[in-house]
Amino acid sequence: MRNNIVRIGLVYFIFFLIALVAVGRIIQLQFFDKSVRDNKYHIKVTRVDVTEAMRGSILASDGRYLAFSTPEYDIGMDFSVPSDTLYDNNIEALAEKLASRFKERTKAEYMNLFKTCRTQRRYHKLLQHPVDYTTMMEISQYPILNKGQRYGGFKVDKVDHREYPYGTLAFRTLGHLKSNRDKPRVGVEAALDSVLRGKDGSRPMRLIEHNEWIPDVEDTEIPPQDGLDVQVTLDVNIQDIAEKALLRRIAGESDLEAGCAIVMEVATGEIRAMVNMEKRPDGQFTETYNYAIGRTGEPGSVFKAVTLTTALEDGLITLDTQQRADVLWHYDKANRTFEDTYLRNYSTITVRKGLEISSNNVFRRIAAEYYGNDPQAFVDKINNDRKVTYNYEFDIPGMGKATVRSPQDKLWSYSDLPQIGMGYAVELTPLHIITYYNAIANGGVMVKPHLYKNLQQNGKIVKEFPVETIGRICSPAVADTVKAALRGVVIGKNGTARTAMQNCKVAVAGKTGTARVSLPSGGYMDHAGRKKHQGSFVGFFPYENPKYSVIVVVWSRLANKNFYGGTWGGPVACEIANNIYASSPQWNEQLEEGRTMPALEAYTEQNAANDTLLGVPDVIGMGLRDAIYALESKGYTVKSSGHGSVVRQEPLAGALIDNDKQSVTIVLND
Repeated sequence: MRNNIVRIGLVYFIFFLIALVAVGRIIQLQFFDKSVRDNKYHIKVTRVDVTEAMRGSILASDGRYLAFSTPEYDIGMDFSVPSDTLYDNNIEALAEKLASRFKERTKAEYMNLFKTCRTQRRYHKLLQHPVDYTTMMEISQYPILNKGQRYGGFKVDKVDHREYPYGTLAFRTLGHLKSNRDKPRVGVEAALDSVLRGKDGSRPMRLIEHNEWIPDVEDTEIPPQDGLDVQVTLDVNIQDIAEKALLRRIAGESDLEAGCAIVMEVATGEIRAMVNMEKRPDGQFTETYNYAIGRTGEPGSVFKAVTLTTALEDGLITLDTQQRADVLWHYDKANRTFEDTYLRNYSTITVRKGLEISSNNVFRRIAAEYYGNDPQAFVDKINNDRKVTYNYEFDIPGMGKATVRSPQDKLWSYSDLPQIGMGYAVELTPLHIITYYNAIANGGVMVKPHLYKNLQQNGKIVKEFPVETIGRICSPAVADTVKAALRGVVIGKNGTARTAMQNCKVAVAGKTGTARVSLPSGGYMDHAGRKKHQGSFVGFFPYENPKYSVIVVVWSRLANKNFYGGTWGGPVACEIANNIYASSPQWNEQLEEGRTMPALEAYTEQNAANDTLLGVPDVIGMGLRDAIYALESKGYTVKSSGHGSVVRQEPLAGALIDNDKQSVTIVLND
């Protein structure tokens, strides 16, 4: 019995020794055997990081930057990383540095935050907002953070920030982003998002000691493909001229609630300015909707040029054709009487004079008397020959659809034909209207309005957007006749645009228009008898050899009074034409006294110091944003490559450049 107990005890002792050896070996392998410890990290733990592409810039027609991206950096710290000694000896100094430099929190608030994060051993952002490269490098030298990510827990995340050097200029047309990670919804930023955004790359990473991730050189890294730059047709100066003119008009009229303006180059259809303005209830102004391309409505008297062109092209009338000037004209087919008080002083009137005074009955009668037997033919000519309702895909989203009521429509009535003749029963956007008038100015050839000139990569054009011709809307002779009639609207004794344009320094031809706005409840008047109006002026200049076409459209609030396009839109168009004329070198004029070109947003004291230097400013060491501010404020155009801070510029600082060579190239490097 005793021997059995000894044998059992011996067995237990042997098992105990085996277990003890096993535990000892585990401890040795885990904590003391370097080869095995290192081998643990040969069991690869990997991930794939996205390397973001740099978003392309948007350039104005002269190459100035309208939008570009600059790298910024989110600064944070993993509070589980620093050793107790490093943390305890330096955390107060770090709090002091951050509090005194950035003023986001007091030192005490930082200490409370750090205490919580240290207890929870978690990551936390040190600053609420990202900083630029120079500031990031400064922070990297702060206590604890100067030990880097492995020992200090310092963590930097790069974020590309979107900059708009001219602030809200062309805000709705461009579309605005805060960072490259945002999804654009409107404007050029949205329409060409895939082109501007580029293609993100990928970087394989693997985990090593101290929870640190490093690039995995054994796998293939795919570099990002930066987005292309887009050069648009907008002219910074003309856009600024149009915005200021429209803003003054809307701000000065309490009854106006919104407006838009477009300036287009006649020969090419290039949009030089597209302005949208809306008055908020608090009295401030904003661009939340693109009225210029999106808002359809009955255009009113500006449509009379379409009726005139159609009848002239068909050989049915001339400008000297006489009509009876009936204040009350009864249209038998509709059994309706139309009133036109503008005809009170006339017994007969020519078509030319009818356009000048904007007689509704003159153009109602042209439509009804010449096309009454076949209204569909008149509508077809408007749609197909005049192409005024040509619905094309514009360069940015939000284009409204143009329509003319047709005998084939359920809502058609006999009174619609004369109403079309003077601009009702028609739905057009401001862009459709100016496109038509631009064709008249262009000798009868309609070109497609467009916003894009080209796509660029590293300053080289990779794709151009050519001028697109929609087609001919009338013969050159008829176009000249209509041009002459539109000039009469401006200079004729009783022309509706005469007063608005009397101070124009450049010869303008065009047409005023006023239309009641259809209300959501139906009809043109609410229960209190109030109405909304749309007032327009559309034309081109200089009359002798048109360079630009322009349209201004404004909308009123509900009011118990009438408004007129000549009073509203005409003065804005005159101011735009005058200031373009004064600031265009080819017309050899100086800016009017008090006129200023758009200013870049305020830039740093370092830039201001350069203002005292002759020649090219010194931008070495600046970020892209500050370098562009410094150079463009001196009148130079800028070409750039790389990211980070400027390390090289050509020409060098202080160099004097001839006026025809005002371009500076800068190279940046992180």
